[in-house]
Amino acid sequence: MTSQADIAVRELARQDLEAWQGFVDSMPDAGGMHHAGWYEVLGDAYWVTPHFLMAMNRDGRIVGVLSLYHSRSLVTGPYLSSLEDGVLAARSDAVHALLEAARGLRDRLRARYLQVRGGAIDGAAATAMPTVRTFLATGQPADHLWSAIKKKTRWAIRQAEKQPLVVEQDADLRELPAFHRIYAEHVHALGTPVMGVDGLHALRHRLGTRRLRLYLVRHRGSLIGGMLCIVNAGRWMDYLALVRPNKEVPFANYLLYWHVIRDASICGVPRFDMGRSTPDSNVHLFKRKWGGFDVETPYYFYPTPGMRAGDMGLQRLKAGRGLPQRVWSHLPLSLCNRVGPLLRKQLPFI
Repeated sequence: MTSQADIAVRELARQDLEAWQGFVDSMPDAGGMHHAGWYEVLGDAYWVTPHFLMAMNRDGRIVGVLSLYHSRSLVTGPYLSSLEDGVLAARSDAVHALLEAARGLRDRLRARYLQVRGGAIDGAAATAMPTVRTFLATGQPADHLWSAIKKKTRWAIRQAEKQPLVVEQDADLRELPAFHRIYAEHVHALGTPVMGVDGLHALRHRLGTRRLRLYLVRHRGSLIGGMLCIVNAGRWMDYLALVRPNKEVPFANYLLYWHVIRDASICGVPRFDMGRSTPDSNVHLFKRKWGGFDVETPYYFYPTPGMRAGDMGLQRLKAGRGLPQRVWSHLPLSLCNRVGPLLRKQLPFI
């Protein structure tokens, strides 16, 4: 346990999971990756060690949390990383206490660096990679949201509505394996090893249907895509979304996004989190079509003292579509679907 003035930081134990989730549910800015269930998802589906840190006040109440995991990947070297959105805290001194504890944990584990994936920080990092998250204010009527969408995007939605397309919610998450098969094809084309389907099964088991929403897109009855959202009281987060390219229905992805955005509005969700992207990338430009707003969420890298910034392997992986990605995208899909999940066991989020 480490302490900062009247803040004490300790690691979560299994008996703390309910209290952790209670704190997350009380925080309007909580993201989908702050859920306590990720502690067990990491243990169930990946070869990493979770280190979830809690900041406690003098009364023993949680005032901040930071979800971390330790990886010993041969691809990147040993590292310590937060989950998306980093620190969630009710007090600024809790932010500092949690990050101080994280840097100390990095040193004790002899990790090469600490990566903090967005969220509040307490000082400049050695390296920061720019990313943005795009949000829609969905706590307003659907017709207001429709009016905010760019004109060409509304046209694309109307074109998709004329096609034999159906967007439906899979309330029981029974189609997760089928959704994963399409997702595997998608990330293979991007040159990225796919996470195993056991990762989605762990999500279903540990977060459950109350905190997950799966939307599926069908063309003439065949599954061509979907979106998996993680649910918080204050936002829905687009965790995975894709639509298989199809010349017959080129705007199916527009119909999917509009269906989910409209559902969020109907359900009274204040914000729809469209996820992170590289500024000005094609993915980012697509998200900007929906009338939302961007929030800068850099990835911060804190190397162990004496470690060079160039030794931070995750930073290199995020730096663009290099030779490894191009080679991977040309390997047979069947091979990648066997090898990729093994590589991703120590790289849960890349």
